[in-house]
Amino acid sequence: MMDWQAIALAARRANAAYLEDKTASRAAFSSLGDDWIDLYQDASHQAVLSVTAAGETHLSISGTRASEGKLADVWADARLIPVSLAGGTVTAGVSDGMQALWDWVLQTVPGANPISVCGHSLGASRTHLTPAFLPAARIGALHSFAAPKFVAADFYHAHGDALASMVCVLNGRDGWASWPWFDPRWKDRPPLEHIWLHSSDVCVFEMVLGDLWPGGWVFADHDMDLYQARIDSIAHASAAL
Repeated sequence: MMDWQAIALAARRANAAYLEDKTASRAAFSSLGDDWIDLYQDASHQAVLSVTAAGETHLSISGTRASEGKLADVWADARLIPVSLAGGTVTAGVSDGMQALWDWVLQTVPGANPISVCGHSLGASRTHLTPAFLPAARIGALHSFAAPKFVAADFYHAHGDALASMVCVLNGRDGWASWPWFDPRWKDRPPLEHIWLHSSDVCVFEMVLGDLWPGGWVFADHDMDLYQARIDSIAHASAAL
């Protein structure tokens, strides 16, 4: 059974991860009830560490910051050269720089603490890479929103146990989550049932295996605000039951 309240909170964290100003970022995570730890930024990565009142640590990874003019993020989306990572194959763009990000995380978070990870778009695909950098025993909840196809089946097979409980969400006919569109090297999604959102008005969704999601060309469906609104509507409806 889906924990829609947890999914909605993860969606809000993934959305807030885009904020580049530290003061605004701290305020956004504080509004979710989190203690903001720090903001990691470089040319093609942005992520926030936060801790809940219950002591749960969260890493929220930003997606492509195209509207902020971060061309290195766009280049990461476009770099489809296959590279080896932790027993599998991923794109160069999704994996480059992730070791440095995780070094920062592991230097900041106490050694025994589990870490939950969420992200949207490029940040969602980077969420899928978590088992390459974090021991399985320390992996908390994983939430992926609108992930493009940057990870091959061999990586998902190698880390199937660590990724088995990951929550993956796709919206409508999201054009950017369908990327890469025609490259036969990049056609795989996690071999899990995905939440496929259809409408915020009547809270319509269905469960579909990732590789069976039809994709599409509706680029407005990639908007994280829309993902969040549709998830919030389902969470509100489920709380009323």
